[in-house]
Amino acid sequence: MRLVTWNAGRGPFNRKAPWLDHLQCDVAVIQEIGCPPQQDAQVQWFGVNPRQGVAVLARAPYRLTPMPQMVDAPAFFVPFAVTGPQVFQLYAVWTLGSQPCPYVEAANQCIDMYLPNESPLAVPVVAMGDFNSNALWDGKRPNRRNHTAMVERLARRGLVSAFHADRGVAHGAEASPTFWHRSNKRGFHIDYCFLPAAWARRIRHVDIGTHAAWNLASDHVPLLVDLADPIGDPRQIDRTDRA
Repeated sequence: MRLVTWNAGRGPFNRKAPWLDHLQCDVAVIQEIGCPPQQDAQVQWFGVNPRQGVAVLARAPYRLTPMPQMVDAPAFFVPFAVTGPQVFQLYAVWTLGSQPCPYVEAANQCIDMYLPNESPLAVPVVAMGDFNSNALWDGKRPNRRNHTAMVERLARRGLVSAFHADRGVAHGAEASPTFWHRSNKRGFHIDYCFLPAAWARRIRHVDIGTHAAWNLASDHVPLLVDLADPIGDPRQIDRTDRA
């Protein structure tokens, strides 16, 4: 199973989504993308501005079903049921700054709202997207609402970052940015795929796109996570299709 998250840096769906075609994602979350022409079990979209929301894509045999959203939840931490060879609950993430509970504070609040039980979850959960957050900025947020607090919240629910589990690096020590400031070209790691710790042993490959390959499309690059299939032998990974 291949999971991908990418902030498309604004633009129409039919122009931005094809950038991911060569990655052959099974499930993808794309932030800052326009509303698609139609929605179905393979394409879902949410947002306030039809020119700039979040698309969730599934490749058959995977299918998406929207789940109820909590009315008071800050934007955006939106649940979907994913069915297919692997069944799980997906939270498609794009945290925003222009709200009373901004950025990582919103993610912390949504975790408490949607996943209130601090124990490994009965149903596998994946939280994936642009969190606009890094442990480097912990001092700018309340201690119980910063990035480290979010990572700990998710850990108590049995979730870990696929990138950090695979690379063995600490949050805040990433050498692979997922976002570059347009103005000063500084890079930061702010996009994540959190998945069940039990899945960590199934990680076959984690990749982050290069700035050179993706900068014409967006100020973000995709984060790709390949997992061995839930049953049977791991599928072969074609290393030529790296992000």
